[in-house]
Amino acid sequence: PLLIVDLKDCFFTIALHPRDTRRFAFTLPALNRQGPDKRFEWTSLPQGCRNSPSLCQLYVDNALQPLREAWPEITVYHYMDDILFAQPQPFTGQQIQEIHG
Repeated sequence: PLLIVDLKDCFFTIALHPRDTRRFAFTLPALNRQGPDKRFEWTSLPQGCRNSPSLCQLYVDNALQPLREAWPEITVYHYMDDILFAQPQPFTGQQIQEIHG
């Protein structure tokens, strides 16, 4: 049996360290140059940045490590925010609860 999990808003649930928010900053010019430009900093991992997918992959991999150690008989594949769990026998209620917990 397979169990598929899609993590909702995965990038936006990964908080950036406060000292790193400036690395993910962007500036918007004022409308018709009527005022100063406005600078914004992401506080969570933004989509569209070159390194965001790699950071997301690492973060999810680290989060899955305890499950892999607890259940070595379960095959776990993940790509970004999509995770596939597979094992020969049906998943128990406890396993499903821990995976979704």
